[in-house]
Amino acid sequence: MSEQKRKARLSQCMIVKDEEDNIRRALSWGQAIMWEQIVVDTGSTDRTVEIAQEMGAKVFHFAWCDDFSAAKNYAIEQASGEWIVFLDADEYMLEADAERLGKILCDIESNETGAEAPHVIRCAWQQIGEDGSPFSVSVQDRIFRNIPEIRYHGRIHEQISLPDGEAMICQDEQKRLSICHTGYVPAVMKEKKKWERNIRLLKKEIEENPGNGTAWSYLGDAYNGLGETQKAEEAYKKALSPSAEGSVSRWGRMNAGKNLLKMYANNPVLAGTDEEVEETAKKVGYPATDNPDVYFFLGLYRLKKGDYKRAYNNMKRAFQLLAVYQGDDVIYLRGCLEKAYAWMAGLCQQMELPAEELRYTVLALDKNRYQENILCETLFLLKKEDREGKQTEETWNLLFGIYHMGSLKDILFLLKCIRITGYPYPEDRLLNFLPQEVRDRLAKGGKHRDEG
Repeated sequence: MSEQKRKARLSQCMIVKDEEDNIRRALSWGQAIMWEQIVVDTGSTDRTVEIAQEMGAKVFHFAWCDDFSAAKNYAIEQASGEWIVFLDADEYMLEADAERLGKILCDIESNETGAEAPHVIRCAWQQIGEDGSPFSVSVQDRIFRNIPEIRYHGRIHEQISLPDGEAMICQDEQKRLSICHTGYVPAVMKEKKKWERNIRLLKKEIEENPGNGTAWSYLGDAYNGLGETQKAEEAYKKALSPSAEGSVSRWGRMNAGKNLLKMYANNPVLAGTDEEVEETAKKVGYPATDNPDVYFFLGLYRLKKGDYKRAYNNMKRAFQLLAVYQGDDVIYLRGCLEKAYAWMAGLCQQMELPAEELRYTVLALDKNRYQENILCETLFLLKKEDREGKQTEETWNLLFGIYHMGSLKDILFLLKCIRITGYPYPEDRLLNFLPQEVRDRLAKGGKHRDEG
C-alpha cells in the first residue's frame, strides 16, 4: 500500500445507472490514490455493475426515489476513508492531477489540525466538448472530509453543506486540480434523456416551492438544452423576477441572466428592445459586475445589431475581466476564445483600429492556427504596415512562434496564405525548411497533398 493511501485515506464515491461506456474510465483514473471505490447503482440494466465489480469497486444498490442527494448521501455512508471524492461516471481527472491530489491530501493530513483544517478542496470544473477540448470552466467542491455533518442537499443539482448554513473552510486548488466533465455534450444529453429527467425533477421542486428562483434558473437550462427557447426564456425571467428575491442563489441569478443574454446574442430577434436587453444585464450587476460573460454576451448582442462602438467597449472589457477573474461562475468566454478574438478583430476593423485588429487576429491564430481567413487578414494587415514603412519583424517572430517550422503542414499553410494575399515575404526563408523534393514540386507549380 502506498504511503499516500496510508496518510490520507480517500474514498471515491459515485452513483450510477447504465454507465457501461464510462465506468472503466471513471474508476481507472484514481485507482493509484484511492483507499476504496464505492459504486452505488440505482437500477442499471447494462453491464455497469459487472464492470465495476471486475475493477474491484465495492458495489451497493439503492432504490431510485427521484432524489440525487438521497442517493449520494447513501454512498457516503458506505465509505470508510477520511476523505471523499465524489465524481460522476462521466467525470475524471487527468493522471497528473490525480497525483497532485494525493500529495495535497497528504500535506493537509500532515500539517493542518483543529479549527483551521479545511473541510473541502475546491477544483476547476471543465466541460469537455465533442472535440475533446473544454468549452467552459467553473469550480466544484467535490473533495471533502468524511464527517457526518457534511451531506448533500437538494433533489437535483445537489450541493454539499454543513448544518444550518455554517460556512465550510475551503482550500482553493482550482489552479492545480481540474475535473473533466463530458456529460453536457449534446449527443450524450439527448441519448440519456437527461434534460427530460431534469425537467421532471425541477418541476417537483417548484411545485413544493413555487418561488424557488434557483430551480427556475436550472429549469431554464433544461428547456434550453431541449431547444425550447420560449419556455427557457420564461423560466429565466422567473428566476430574475422580484418574486424570486431571497429564494434564488447568487449563482442561480447570474446563470439566468447570462443565459438570457446569450440567447439574445445568438438570436437578437428574440430580444425586445435594446433597453430591455440592457435591463437584463443590469439585473446581474452590469456595469459593476466582474463577470466577463455579462460584458461578452452584451457585446455580442450589440455586434449583431450593428452597434459597433458599444460592442467594442463591451468586448474589450470582457477580455480585461477574464484576465483577472477569480470567481466561481461558469465562464463561457474561456471556452470560445477562438471565435471571440475573431469577432473582436472584426470589430476593430469596423472601428478602423488596425493595430488592435492585428493583435486580435494573432490571438485568434494562437488558439487555432489553421484559420485561413484569419491568417489572410493578418497578412493583409502586415502588408499594409509594410507599405507604410512600419516595423513588422516583431509580428513575424510572433507568427513563427505559432507556426512550427518543423511541420510540413504549417509551412505549406503559411505559403498558401502568403500567395493568396500577395504579401511580399521572401518565400525562400520558408522554403528552406522544406524537404528538397517538396521544394522541387512547388517550383514546378505542383501542389503537395498536405497543402491547404
